[in-house]
Amino acid sequence: MLARMSIRNVALMIGALSLMSVCRAAWAGEAADVPSPAKMLVDYYHQMSVPKPFVVREGDAFEKHRDELRQKVFKSVGLWPLPKRVPLDVHQSPPLDHPWCTVRRIYYQLWPGVYSAGLLFVPKQLTEEPAPAMLCPHGHWSDGNAHPEVQKRCLYFARLGYVTFSSTQNHFEDLYIGVSHQTLMIWNNLRALDYLESLPLVDRSRIGVAGASGGGLQAQMVVGLDDRVRAATVVGLTCDFREIMFPDRHHCTCNHFPQVMQFTDHPEISALGLPTALQFLTMNDWTKSFERDNLPTIQKLYAANGHPDRVDCKYYNTPHSYDKEKRERTYWWMERWVRGNDAGEPVVEPEDIETFPVKMLQELSVDVPANKGFGELSLIYTDERGYQAPALTTAAGLQEYQKKMLTSLNDLLGMGVALPRADKDPKMLRSQTEDDLVIEHIGYPSEGGILVPTIVICRKQAQVKLPVTIVFSKAGKDTLLAETGPDSPRQLAQDGSLVVLPDVRCYGEMFSTAAAGNEVNSRQAAGWQRNGIVWGRPVSGMACTDIQGVLDGLSGRPDTDMSRVKLLSRKSGDLAIAALFAAALDPRIAEADVDLAGCCFQKRNMPLVSCVLHHGDVFQWAALAVDRKLTLRNVPAEAGDPAWLRTAFALAENGDGLRVVP
Repeated sequence: MLARMSIRNVALMIGALSLMSVCRAAWAGEAADVPSPAKMLVDYYHQMSVPKPFVVREGDAFEKHRDELRQKVFKSVGLWPLPKRVPLDVHQSPPLDHPWCTVRRIYYQLWPGVYSAGLLFVPKQLTEEPAPAMLCPHGHWSDGNAHPEVQKRCLYFARLGYVTFSSTQNHFEDLYIGVSHQTLMIWNNLRALDYLESLPLVDRSRIGVAGASGGGLQAQMVVGLDDRVRAATVVGLTCDFREIMFPDRHHCTCNHFPQVMQFTDHPEISALGLPTALQFLTMNDWTKSFERDNLPTIQKLYAANGHPDRVDCKYYNTPHSYDKEKRERTYWWMERWVRGNDAGEPVVEPEDIETFPVKMLQELSVDVPANKGFGELSLIYTDERGYQAPALTTAAGLQEYQKKMLTSLNDLLGMGVALPRADKDPKMLRSQTEDDLVIEHIGYPSEGGILVPTIVICRKQAQVKLPVTIVFSKAGKDTLLAETGPDSPRQLAQDGSLVVLPDVRCYGEMFSTAAAGNEVNSRQAAGWQRNGIVWGRPVSGMACTDIQGVLDGLSGRPDTDMSRVKLLSRKSGDLAIAALFAAALDPRIAEADVDLAGCCFQKRNMPLVSCVLHHGDVFQWAALAVDRKLTLRNVPAEAGDPAWLRTAFALAENGDGLRVVP
């Protein structure tokens, strides 16, 4: 062989081999001091959860910012443009009689065939007509608005002469098509305002809203997004998002709506209703620090715009509740700002309010034949916003489609908000030789302070430039390393590849935020998915960034042929889609062989990527890699027709580059 090579080529080979030896010798020395994967994940969580700046603006500047921010919030929850206001088509139950009021269950239409319900409390004695009104979303009470504590609030508002409507806290989401819990809850309450305004007894200019916990979130969103509210009381909710987020679990899923932390936080949303009178009641829960951390900015905003008296806050040394003392402060606030009774005297709630038996209210109902249930929302959003795979007929048309899809993918995965890297160079953790294989444990810099734990395997006497095979498994790199036999990472290395086994977020060693020895469970995975929704950084986006970090680190090695990089994912739809997204985003990946294990977005068994089905499923994202070799295994029928993707590969003059394996 050497006889056929020029002296120059021999010199280049010897130089490269010497460089590899020096590199490995250096890496085989003292291991780098790096934080544990759990600490890296927690640090990343804290960096991503820092609240967005809340800037005090005045006059026209505030109004312009408010309009822009409202549109962003509506867009994040899938309500922009606002849905058509279909007829309310009100259905009401027979009344229940109370000494102070009558109570009916009311059904009203949100979208065609999608109805919500609530309890309407109409005072028997109205001191004024038209009367003021209250919207009282109930929140996470065990028996909903039939719970005695919720009843007391609504009944006493009726006693004070307010037409009171307690909307139901409905939970339904289909994030893949862009429906979050807030999509339903916000529109539910805006339509509840429509319903109150439709009642002849109600003074449309005097409507208040009050709620606690989940009802507090609903009250906050209503006052922040709709100018019809004259006064609001938010109980046990408003705080920075970071107060209701965790690195190892998640709060109620209704708090997690897409990308919101890219542009705002809860306190700023609550103040968008300025000059609406705004009251916060806090206690020993996630709102405990509100008065210190958030209230001063809201007060400055209201004062700067001429309304310093329209903000009230009181802290209570109690657990998470909406008890009598807090309700009384709510009555006082509404009397002042909704009714206009500025006497300044406290409103005392009777000790012995007569409430209905819970079961009696729960059984209060009426037939609504046109109601198809909340599942109809998925069909409505699919019809209105779902993707339509275009008929690709020319190479130019394919390129235009790819350009559009690439922009969408970067946005969906939050690639533009990835943290800058804290480290530039890979960190060698340890290295050993086993059975003529060099096994290196390396941390590759990724986003923020993340070092992707990676095992690199190659033959001890390797040729100068090796093709790279990156293998992913849900079981993690250590399990892969232990495999033997055909197609195992060790055998791939023996066959001449530089085999790379990374544990990308949130898999393998990069799954758990628990300290060593603590139990790892599914709550942690769910927590990362939920946090990723709020950040606009789904776990698939984090994994893509980690893959790019590994590729950057590999490109600095003298023994890698970066023109021959292959991704290989095994029996995991989660990692298959991460690998496919990475191939779509990074042209350094020459080949991908991914096993989707029967998963696709249409089946809703992929990791959460909000609004992904506005743009495409597996085949549409695969069309971003038509200039590479691509094998797709175990793609379910729900993903669509593979013939569409074959057409895309043919237009790229790479018809032989695609394999779709049942």
